Amino acid sequence: MRTLLIFIALALIVAIGKQLLRKPRDAKRTHSLSGNMVQCANCGIYIPENEAFEQDGFFYCSREHRDAAQGRS
Repeated sequence: MRTLLIFIALALIVAIGKQLLRKPRDAKRTHSLSGNMVQCANCGIYIPENEAFEQDGFFYCSREHRDAAQGRS
């Protein structure tokens, strides 16, 4: 009987430990799918709006593309 209780306690500890160490996958998945996608005015690639660089109503995938569109090097 004592061995059975020890086994159950160890199983509970392992289950709780796995639950605490597990990374939340759903939060990561919804983050990447949320928000609007916009197209870079320079190269045409689609990127999340919250990661885009905006200037004069146009979106760009990088600072380099934004600067190139504005005539800067």
